[in-house]
Amino acid sequence: MSNVVILHGDKRWRAVIEYRTDEGLESVDHYFEEISDLHLIIEHGPDWNRLIRCVVTLNRQDDGSEQNSDQMTRSYERG
Repeated sequence: MSNVVILHGDKRWRAVIEYRTDEGLESVDHYFEEISDLHLIIEHGPDWNRLIRCVVTLNRQDDGSEQNSDQMTRSYERG
């Protein structure tokens, strides 16, 4: 069984949700397009009373380095 759930290919957001189980910690990755879909993922997942944490990030191939370099260039242009 895979702990990675990919919905319809590449998506904008990634949520890593950790649950407490009888066997220990379970971490599941979810990929989705609209942030408003997160509540559906949590509601349809394991018992939300066992949810430990949910970390949501942009699902970037470059880990944000491209965006950060553009922002740095613009700040240098202004200053």
